[in-house]
Order: sequence, then C-alpha cells, then structure tokens
Amino acid sequence: MQFAWLVLSTIRTGTILGTLRTLLVLAVLAFGLSSEAEAGIKSQRQLAAIANHTPAPHLVSEGDQLKQAEKMAAQISGAFALRGVGQSMEPLYAPNTAIVVAPIKYDAIKKGMTVVYVKRNGRRVAHSVIGETRDGYLVQGVNNDEADAEAVNESNLVGVVVQAYASADTSFRNGLNQQLSAKGALPEGAKSRT
Repeated sequence: MQFAWLVLSTIRTGTILGTLRTLLVLAVLAFGLSSEAEAGIKSQRQLAAIANHTPAPHLVSEGDQLKQAEKMAAQISGAFALRGVGQSMEPLYAPNTAIVVAPIKYDAIKKGMTVVYVKRNGRRVAHSVIGETRDGYLVQGVNNDEADAEAVNESNLVGVVVQAYASADTSFRNGLNQQLSAKGALPEGAKSRT
C-alpha cells in the first residue's frame, strides 16, 4: 500500500478528506502498523541525502504552521505555502506540516531534495528524490516501500521544499543523523540545510 503526501492549501475539519484520514489511521492501527515500522526507504545513502537536502521543520504552535509558512513564502520570489496530509513523508514530516515551496531549475535538483510535482490526476505530491532515469527523477515518500510510479520531469515539476513548519517534533531527523553518523554515512555533527 502506498500513501502520497498530498499537499493542500487548506484543510477543513469534518470534510470527506478528514473522514478518509480518520479511516486510514484506524486501518493502520487495526493492522498494527506504525510510522516507526520497517516500512519506507531503507538505504542509508538515500536517507543521508534526504537529511542533508530536505529542511527540518521549525517547531511552531499548533495552528500556526500554515501562517508561518505563508509568512516565509512571501519573502521568497515565486514561493508559496502548502499544508501536507498523508503519511508517506512520516516521520520526516508529520501530517499538517506546512511547507514552503520555491521554484527550482530542473537541472538544479539533487538527490535527497524534497520536490513538489503534479501527478497525472492533478494532485500535488511532495516526495524526496532518490534517483534519476531517462524519464526524469525518481521520487519516493520516506515512509513508502516503493518509488512513485510517475517520474518528476520538467513538465510536472512545481518546486522544491525550502522550509517547513510543524507543531511537533518526530525526533526522526536527530535519530537518523545520530544513526548515520555512527555508521560513517554522515560526518559527525552534520546538520540539515534549512
């Protein structure tokens, strides 16, 4: 089962989306799965690239995520703010993390960056770059077992995540950095770009 970290500008309580999210959470709990399970990207090299090229979220008060992201986006030419839903980017980004997406030249994309692209069905998705093929960049949600079926190319690329705001820390990035540093995959004391 693959979950996309869909990005929306607003989320309303009591909507169909909210109901579907609740049902999804209940299904995950019923099957005994969690965001700390053995799902997702397992390559230490890919995780190190993501830790280095995807910004850690700034912690803000609950309800202020999108407001802070919009404030930051206003300072960056062509940037805009979105709120993420879904579980594919957990535990790197929890649901309701607001992100700032800025334009990027296609040839400036690097492995580990988290990009936003438009799927064939018209939905925007934020996933991390894990490789490149002749069709474009391969992207994958950190919590997904497989790469997305669609590649990111010049025609569907929206931008790159340059900042994030969350109301809670997942402790994932600190634990990941410690684990990768201990195994020599990251230099000691390496920090993510923000």
